[in-house]
Amino acid sequence: SRAGGVPTTMDVTEAWSLSDDQLLRVCRKELHLERYRQAYDALLEYCARLMREGRRVPPSVLASYGLAVAHAENVKEGLKICLQALSSDRRNADAYLCLARVYLLQGSRRNAIDVLAQGARLCGKHRGLEDLRNELGIRQPPPIPFLPRESAINVRLGRALRKQKQKNSARLTPA
Repeated sequence: SRAGGVPTTMDVTEAWSLSDDQLLRVCRKELHLERYRQAYDALLEYCARLMREGRRVPPSVLASYGLAVAHAENVKEGLKICLQALSSDRRNADAYLCLARVYLLQGSRRNAIDVLAQGARLCGKHRGLEDLRNELGIRQPPPIPFLPRESAINVRLGRALRKQKQKNSARLTPA
């Protein structure tokens, strides 16, 4: 079935009838819509085409494939594929983004934040990296650094400081 000339769900014969560019558009659309099984199928076909023709799979496509594999099949295998994509191009922001998303899927928030920071350092500004970083939030250091973060004093003081900061920023923004 088609929506705007691009298949919404795909079977094998439909994938074969698409050009490489059309198939890649389908892959990106399915990933964007978080339909990882469909993205996995489309990316599998796309990568197989490239390999049959003796062409190299671009690192950003390989990273996207790793993300789709992690969601649709196996998180560890997806992580391995994303790391492989990153090792072939250290300046590819999409590879960092996919790797961070796989780490989040794995439950490793710290690794995801580290990868996002590393990607931002090496690749500069990238909307996807910035958006995911903002979505995850930036944890502030505890108000009293020598006390544990979970101590009642740090928790209460941190909440009070955050409220004060929100009040101050609300006063500064025009209505």
